[in-house]
Amino acid sequence: MKQIFILLISISSFNCFGQNEFGKQSNELIYSDHTVKQLKFIVDSLNLKFKSCDLNKIYIAKSQTLANYISLSGEQAKEAKKDLDANISFDNFIKKYAASEIEKDLLIVRFKYKNYKDTPILEFNSVELNGKHNHRITFTGDYAKYETPLKQSWIINYEPGSKSSETFLNAFYIKDSFKQSPLPVTYAKMIQYSDCMVDTSTQVFYQKAAKTGVRFSNKKYKKIGEFENYITQKTLRPAFSEGEDDETFYKKLEEWRVIRRLKIDSLYKKDLHFVSLFNEAVKEAVENGGGGDDFEELVGLYYAKKTALELKRNRIVVGGCSMDNSPRIHAMNIAKLSAETAKWEIFLRAHLDIMNDRFDRMSDGSYAQSGRKTYIKELEVLDINVLDLLLGISLRVENASNNHYYGNIGRLGRALSETKNASLIEEKMLSMIIDHDLDDYNRILIYYLFLNYNYNLSDKKLQSANVEKLNKAVKTLPNYLASKLVPEEKGK
Repeated sequence: MKQIFILLISISSFNCFGQNEFGKQSNELIYSDHTVKQLKFIVDSLNLKFKSCDLNKIYIAKSQTLANYISLSGEQAKEAKKDLDANISFDNFIKKYAASEIEKDLLIVRFKYKNYKDTPILEFNSVELNGKHNHRITFTGDYAKYETPLKQSWIINYEPGSKSSETFLNAFYIKDSFKQSPLPVTYAKMIQYSDCMVDTSTQVFYQKAAKTGVRFSNKKYKKIGEFENYITQKTLRPAFSEGEDDETFYKKLEEWRVIRRLKIDSLYKKDLHFVSLFNEAVKEAVENGGGGDDFEELVGLYYAKKTALELKRNRIVVGGCSMDNSPRIHAMNIAKLSAETAKWEIFLRAHLDIMNDRFDRMSDGSYAQSGRKTYIKELEVLDINVLDLLLGISLRVENASNNHYYGNIGRLGRALSETKNASLIEEKMLSMIIDHDLDDYNRILIYYLFLNYNYNLSDKKLQSANVEKLNKAVKTLPNYLASKLVPEEKGK
């Protein structure tokens, strides 16, 4: 069977050391019973609010159509560009340019968004099927001509050659008009439920948040530095000795960290100079930013959890390598502080970021991903309608609310494999795949969601049974899609 869609502690600024994912409480969750109780109270009120919400909004599917794809490089590409500009027919093009790479009958989806520089982007993307790479053509700036009716016309990307590269041309031939069908009410309610639960008016991090982490040094501030140096001296933090091997030093460092909290607690209760330095450091951090995990932990313990949360939201942790788990630990700490301070709108986004593994990393090899968990149980115990929530952030629509949370299909499939409501979720996903009233793009997305779900199941018999169900559901897809999806094999 194929999988589709494709506790680090930072001790040194030059290395990454893998460690297990963050531990659990005695209740087998990552949040305490007290925190869960606080969150359930909020969920209950949100569920009641949803029942009284206006559920009449019509959601429109992403703009999509059927197209053929061509690509050509070298001297012929120059001449081909002129023919495409003159709107040569597809049949005449492939006769004239027999060397072209050709793929027929692809599902093309049109996306409009703004990139990180706030530049408007128009993108045409073919949907990946049967492991074949998707094709993408992107435009920035003035792309008005590609927003007009495009039936039986070309969408062209042309790259003139240089001394080091050949001229390259690729294009989509749009066979039919782009369509945007309304989503059936059942699925519209899922999207609305996700927006009801995941506050669309906020983000986890502030816009001014600074990047920190192994490869991003945080700004050093005088008062925070003085406070941290005082802790180092008073708690006898071990220093690396010349000739000492790494293993010995890190062992001493871990032993120091075990007793560090007790020593700091004693300093806070008995050392007036410690308290004075701490208060000055907090004031500096609130006014100017700065700090890190250790300092923010002390702010939460001895000053205010709300303040610690604010400091964390002003700091985006970027992973230094694939094994660096520090962005996930940062998100977990934000989720915990948000829960403890009744900041639901921050809590759920932070938890979903953990579930979707939505973090910046300098590199992110797939070999490191297996140790990152999804924590669906934490949502189920809160009495959230997890099925509607996760399907609501899996569906793609043209007119979602601003700041709507979109989930990662691969990660959500893995999360669903750990659910306590497997049969219900399987039945719902399969019913969506065979639903002719749902647009083709979303049907394919749910197909991949089911594929990832089934891949991550530990029960091999259940996997095999699901393969039969999925293959049967695929046959109900339009032929141009079903014909390209090779049936899954049992036990693989």
